Amino acid sequence: MMTTVASITSILLPAAAANAADTANPEVRGIDVTPFNGLAFQYRGSEYGGLKASDINEPSISYKDFMEKLKAGEIEFVEFMAPDGDAAYATIKGKSDSPIRIGEGYPIEQHDGWSSPAFAVRAVKNANVPYKFTVPALSTLRKG
Repeated sequence: MMTTVASITSILLPAAAANAADTANPEVRGIDVTPFNGLAFQYRGSEYGGLKASDINEPSISYKDFMEKLKAGEIEFVEFMAPDGDAAYATIKGKSDSPIRIGEGYPIEQHDGWSSPAFAVRAVKNANVPYKFTVPALSTLRKG
């Protein structure tokens, strides 16, 4: 059985098969093969770690803190900004300064990578927290 797996690997990823014996992480054309960019998924840009604190110029909480509060049931509502949800604001139960921007570490849409706010939307939905997508341009039209 092991010979069959080695044969299949050498046919599908010859460079990876050759490097597998030499290194812990196989390489293809000089790029480490990981679960995100391997044969099964072909994801690119897996090195992105989300927004940086320096990218945000307003009060915010980190994505990690947001997820902890979400799991603890402390999030009342989340508003995602259309079209992709690259900006999101959470209303925290019992806080007068809500809503607050979800900041450092928040995944923004990378159409050629694995990063997407869809992961945040799914977490909010799974926690049964109400949410909506807002088109900022439309909200200014309603005020005027």
